Amino acid sequence: MNRTGILLLQTGTPGAADTASVRRYLAEFLSDPMVIDLPRLAWLPLLHAIILPLRARRSARLYQKIWLDNGMSPLLHHSRVLAQETAKLLGSGTITDLAMRYGRPGMEEILNKMHQQGADRFLILPLFPQYSRTTTGSCVAKLFQLVTQIVHMPPVRIARPFFDHPLYIQALAAQIHHHHPPQPGRHYLFSFHGLPQHYVARGDPYEEHCRATANLLARAIPLQSQQWTLSFQSRFGPQAWLEPNTQTLLKTLPGQGMTDLAVICPGFVADCLETLEEIAIAGQKTFMDHGGKSFAYVPCLNQSPTWLAALKAIILDELGGWS
Repeated sequence: MNRTGILLLQTGTPGAADTASVRRYLAEFLSDPMVIDLPRLAWLPLLHAIILPLRARRSARLYQKIWLDNGMSPLLHHSRVLAQETAKLLGSGTITDLAMRYGRPGMEEILNKMHQQGADRFLILPLFPQYSRTTTGSCVAKLFQLVTQIVHMPPVRIARPFFDHPLYIQALAAQIHHHHPPQPGRHYLFSFHGLPQHYVARGDPYEEHCRATANLLARAIPLQSQQWTLSFQSRFGPQAWLEPNTQTLLKTLPGQGMTDLAVICPGFVADCLETLEEIAIAGQKTFMDHGGKSFAYVPCLNQSPTWLAALKAIILDELGGWS
C-alpha cells in the first residue's frame, strides 16, 4: 500500500529515571553541535569529565519526582498518546508515529518501521511551535541524514512552525480558561524555554516566534498588557541568555504586587521535566518563598481535544496536494 507517513518529532527523554539512563540521554543531547556550538575539542572533554557526572545525578533525582507509574516519562507518555489519537483522527490513509531526536524511540528506528509499513512519502512535523535551529533545525538535519540512506529516497515535506496558527493559539487559550481562567488580580506568566542570545544575534527567529505567540495568546484570552509577562526559563551555563529570566521573575513579581500568578509554557506541547519540575514544583516554591500568595500551573496541551483538532488541521494543511 502507498500511504503517507506522518512523523511527529520530539526532543527526547531518558529511558528511565536513573543516573545511567539520564547520563546516556544527556550525552547524546549535549553532544549535538546544533545545541551546543562550542568547539568540539574544548566542549566534549568538559562535557564528559565534569558536566555529565554532576548533571546526570542531579537530573535523575528531578526526573524521579515526575516519573509516571507506567514506566514512562511524562513527555513520552503524552507524546505517544497524542500520536495514537492523531492516527485515529487521520484514518487509514496515513501512518502516524512518534520519534525522538535523542533517545528512544529513535528517528532511524521509526522511519524504517514506517517505510516497511508502506509509507512512500513523509510529512515531518516537529512538535516545537517556535522554530529554533537547536530544536527543529537539529531534527531536520538528522532527518535528511537518515532519509538519504533509504535506497529509494521518498518525497519528504517539513511542516512549517505553527507558533501563530490560529487553532494552536485557540487551544492554548482554551487550556487557560479550562484550568485557571482570568480573575481580578491574577497575573499570567508565559514562560518559554530559553536560548543563548548569540543564536538570535546570528538570525535564529526563536525569540521573534515566542513573542508573536505570547501576543496572540494574550489577545485570544483576552488579557490587557499589564496582566501578563513573557519570560524564558531553563538557563544553562555562563553565557548570556534571552531575558527576562523566569526564575528571576518568580522571585521579584510578588514584590511588585503580583502575588496571584498563573504560569503557562506555550513552547512545550507536552508536559515534561521543564514544566512539571522546573515550573510546577520548583517554580511554585520559589514564588511562594518570595511572598507569593497563589500559584497555578496551566498544564501543557498534551492530548486535549482542542489541541488534537488543531494538530489535525495543521497536518491536513501541510498535506495539501498530496491527499
